[in-house]
Amino acid sequence: MERLERKEKEFKVRRADILKQAEKIFADRGFYNVTMAEIASASGFSSGSLYLYFTGKEDLYSSMIMGKLDLMYDQIKAKVNAASGVYEKIETIIAAHFQFVENNADFCRLFMRGENAAPSDVMTLLRRKILHDYSQYLTFIEKELNRGIKKGLLRALPARDMAKVLFGLVRLSSLHWLIFSQKESLSSQKDFLLDVFLRGVQQNEK
Repeated sequence: MERLERKEKEFKVRRADILKQAEKIFADRGFYNVTMAEIASASGFSSGSLYLYFTGKEDLYSSMIMGKLDLMYDQIKAKVNAASGVYEKIETIIAAHFQFVENNADFCRLFMRGENAAPSDVMTLLRRKILHDYSQYLTFIEKELNRGIKKGLLRALPARDMAKVLFGLVRLSSLHWLIFSQKESLSSQKDFLLDVFLRGVQQNEK
């Protein structure tokens, strides 16, 4: 039993190493310009050994994308759950997302290329998971915003739509930073985005 557990642990560690190397190569060269042999070499495996962990390049690519997205959502949710107060949780949603993008810029640029990065059959499965996870994440944000509405801290607007707006602001800010490689950190935009979301851009009437 102990030996079996050790083998399973080794399998997971080696698989994670392969995914880490694959992410770097895919991000640098795209899906079509990378071979399994190159990924195997970078990971310290033979080409044949790689197929013990993945059925092919499509399986490896989709596993890498899905695993990274799971990590992103898990990290953000954990940080938000640890925060106290409605405003603090909203601030943490923004800060945690920006931090992930900064720490995983190459992956985010690869993901940003979207359907052009891999064959349509691979993207079909990915799209289903992406949409499912996106919906679940919106529900997570929606619940936090609903708490703020019930406490009278936020306006009584549709919480789902508010969640879409917040995520949209975060996503567009991240996208702009990734495309134009701004000199300032993405995290430096957190306070501005938080202020715009909570207070809007309309001048208060005197």
